[in-house]
Amino acid sequence: MILDIFVILMFMVLILFVIKLIKKPEFKINKEIPVTRISKEEAKALENLVLEAAIQDSSIRLQDQERIILKLDDVQLLEFKNIKQKGIYQGISLRVMDGLSYRIGEFSRKQKQALTSIDFGELIFTSNRVIFLGGKESVELYIKKLLSVNIAGEMMEINQAGRSNVIFFDGINAAWKTYIASIGGEQFQRESGVLRVSFIAKELIK
Repeated sequence: MILDIFVILMFMVLILFVIKLIKKPEFKINKEIPVTRISKEEAKALENLVLEAAIQDSSIRLQDQERIILKLDDVQLLEFKNIKQKGIYQGISLRVMDGLSYRIGEFSRKQKQALTSIDFGELIFTSNRVIFLGGKESVELYIKKLLSVNIAGEMMEINQAGRSNVIFFDGINAAWKTYIASIGGEQFQRESGVLRVSFIAKELIK
């Protein structure tokens, strides 16, 4: 009887040990999509694109010696916007009569920020600017004023000096595939367009 209890306890300890091992990060199955790296050859091709590309487009008035390097269609512009929530009274409530109370205090309206879609349009990189041309909204960012370019999930995040809101661009992966198909760019990978477009943006900032 004692031996049976001991065996059962040892079996339970073994099960708990196995469960603990499985829960460790090194034993977890990686369900995330691996980040696609840029090879040295492709990086060099992207650098050459920044240095040499000159796309013709009459819809944009270019500055002296300015070149259009990259043009992506159907890109989404997003920004963080304040969203008003239901207000509440802060203080105490005094019951005057059935169904009627008198609140002593102040009314407080809470606000939170949410990433909000602003518009869809063309995202254009020139040697001097990053330009977004949408149906309702247009944005012009000067390269010299860009503080940072980052990847946020499948979006590109741009922070510019003097601008309070960080700007996000989504839909770049699909737009990059369309761009590569249109130019027949065998030297560029079709996958992870946001990584490659961000690489181009960082090359412009240098």
